[in-house]
Amino acid sequence: MEWVDTLSEEQAPGASRSAEPEPVFAPEVPDDDRELLLSEPGVMVAANLPAVKPRSDLRASPFGTLGTLIGFLVVEVAAWGLVTSFAVDLLPDGAASWVSGGLGVIGLLFFALMVWAASTGRVESTAAYEYHGKYLHAKDWDAEAQRLMLRAQAAVRAVREAEVSKGGLLDDIHNDVVLPEQLWDLGQVLQKLSVLRARHRDISAGALDADLAGALGSQAEALRVTEEAMERKVATLEKYAEQVREADAIVRAEAALQEALRDDDGYIELLASTATTDQSRLVEKLSEEAVELKQQLTKSVAAALETGRALALPINDGPTT
Repeated sequence: MEWVDTLSEEQAPGASRSAEPEPVFAPEVPDDDRELLLSEPGVMVAANLPAVKPRSDLRASPFGTLGTLIGFLVVEVAAWGLVTSFAVDLLPDGAASWVSGGLGVIGLLFFALMVWAASTGRVESTAAYEYHGKYLHAKDWDAEAQRLMLRAQAAVRAVREAEVSKGGLLDDIHNDVVLPEQLWDLGQVLQKLSVLRARHRDISAGALDADLAGALGSQAEALRVTEEAMERKVATLEKYAEQVREADAIVRAEAALQEALRDDDGYIELLASTATTDQSRLVEKLSEEAVELKQQLTKSVAAALETGRALALPINDGPTT
């Protein structure tokens, strides 16, 4: 009896929801700073480029920011003058002076705060500068590396969204910790691989010397070995996601069967009304199917756990030159 759903193309581990892979982060980057960087991905700088110092609004758009500040100051002065005129008309001289002076001080402090905020680096660019090298995004990977990362992220997403994960059946693997670490480790190797592939292509294009050609051949072999290792790494993630999906399908089938078992009394009554003597066999069959599903689920979860534990093994750091 086959209970495992056939995966559609959209459900397959290699399917992706976006044209580019999502950024990945080192484990030590706090969640709040990750959210900041994800909200403004444009501030992230490729790991092989120098870190960019935080840019304030005043530096990024001096004329626009100055115009905003001057406009605010004009409005603030006009509002202060209007309130002061009302205070002079409605309040005694001493009270009007206090109101006018107090509003003036508050207005100046507020304006000074705006100037300070405009001249201070934005929190997103500050986070990008502080954690440079501890995040990787699409610009860090070439097209081939991006394809691998998309497959890996699709597999991780499938595991996280699975009911068996949400239900705690895979808690032994600590997916919330292990899977992001796997993506970060993979991303680091793919970043190095992308940089070295580009350099290797550039050097190979002008290589005429036999000795240089020999050295380039050794480097090409190192690239090939690392590429194959990363392909295996992603394939393991996809295998894990597939096993988790199979376990999910069994969970759904088991739930459906349990619903059917709850209706046994109704079916027995129906059979009794037709003078059929097979009602006990019907119940036995449903019970056998429930036991079979339990066994399938146990085996599927065990297989997924075994694959998940293998993911914790260290991976290569990639080729060196």
